[in-house]
Amino acid sequence: MNARYTINILNNSRHAQDFFLFQEPARYTGADSAVYSNSLYHRTLPPISETGSILILELLSSSFAAAQARLDPAPRAGLPSGQAMSCQPVRASRSGLPSPNAVTMSLDPEPELSAPRHHPDVDEEAFRISIPHYDAGRRPCNVGQAVRTGDGRMVLSSFIDAQPDSHIDCAPLPRFYAGVGRRHAGTVIDFDHSRDGAALCDASEGHTTFNLIYDHRGDWIVEAVKGRPAWLG
Repeated sequence: MNARYTINILNNSRHAQDFFLFQEPARYTGADSAVYSNSLYHRTLPPISETGSILILELLSSSFAAAQARLDPAPRAGLPSGQAMSCQPVRASRSGLPSPNAVTMSLDPEPELSAPRHHPDVDEEAFRISIPHYDAGRRPCNVGQAVRTGDGRMVLSSFIDAQPDSHIDCAPLPRFYAGVGRRHAGTVIDFDHSRDGAALCDASEGHTTFNLIYDHRGDWIVEAVKGRPAWLG
């Protein structure tokens, strides 16, 4: 079942700030490939003292397999990861419980994913994307995990090369970060660099709401709660 995560950001600094949201890269097995990350959301937020505005972000996490046509031979930070994208809702494998945990990619001519089905050999807590033989040098593609934002937009969160004749198992991790910078949704980021100084929202322990305050010193205050914070009224 998909969880809805809510991240509330309050800018308590003296100036407007660009905030962007990203996710811990999923764990991938079945291919020898680098793992890339995208920004999920970007917005400029004025100081709370000027407008009283609070940024409220909602995400449906983890259970979407994705395949995307790549724009460049190699993903580059600051540029879009690709263009046409196909997504399918899937359920990660659970021990002893059959679930729609596997999809197959095809190209006709854009990458498409089949309806999900159950496959008994998928890694625990993962879903599988099976990739057929195709000319990856002529038509490179990405495969990985997508999330759905509160406005219904699908964004590729983390991804790897779609290597021909392979079965990729993808295990999403419910850990989100808020960083400072202009990183538009769907553009590639350097994950290790981006998380340095970012606010961590760790939903792995069951929390689904996170209240973040960016203060005048450039530090984050993070509160994981089960209800609405007092400053939301």
